[in-house]
Amino acid sequence: MNKNLIAAIVCVVLITIITLLSALPFGFRIEQQTAQTLPADQVVPVMDEGQGYYGPTPGPTIHTITFTNTFMPRQYVLPQAQACLYNTKNGQGAYLGTRWQVSSMQSKVDFGDNQNVVQLGKETRTVKLTIDKFVRWKRPIVPQAAMPPEKIPKTTDYPEGFDTIYLWLITKEQSNFYPSCESLQQVDMEYAKKITLV
Repeated sequence: MNKNLIAAIVCVVLITIITLLSALPFGFRIEQQTAQTLPADQVVPVMDEGQGYYGPTPGPTIHTITFTNTFMPRQYVLPQAQACLYNTKNGQGAYLGTRWQVSSMQSKVDFGDNQNVVQLGKETRTVKLTIDKFVRWKRPIVPQAAMPPEKIPKTTDYPEGFDTIYLWLITKEQSNFYPSCESLQQVDMEYAKKITLV
């Protein structure tokens, strides 16, 4: 048998063995923790115009995953995260932006599935999931008595009274699950992690 062919077969076998070993949970542990409560003013702050808010503003951490890997380098696909603000009194919901706090050196993006893949060596590492603040603006104070009714500026009420965050961590096997924040159903809430705003 050709020596080059034998060498190729050996390489393929070694690669297969390494791939299988890296997929096994030997020396690999995952611990996850979700915040139980968060200060409401850190999630839904009310700001004056001109306070320097431009686009999404990073908010608090709502979930962490701690990896302990003692065997061999491996990859881990982070779940897609979706979060909703919710007002339990009137059933109003709104989307919250989420982002995994991992650097480009620690992960890669699987563009086919739009998922973050964390590269792990022999280490212990904690990856944080943060939300974007849902910023609201103060209504302007208008001296209505001194102005004709037709000249009083009309203001649009902003959503308020949010007291809960619902968080879903969606794995590749659940990729068809898309809860709608504007019309959350009870079954959606049952699958979610619940965080209370205080």
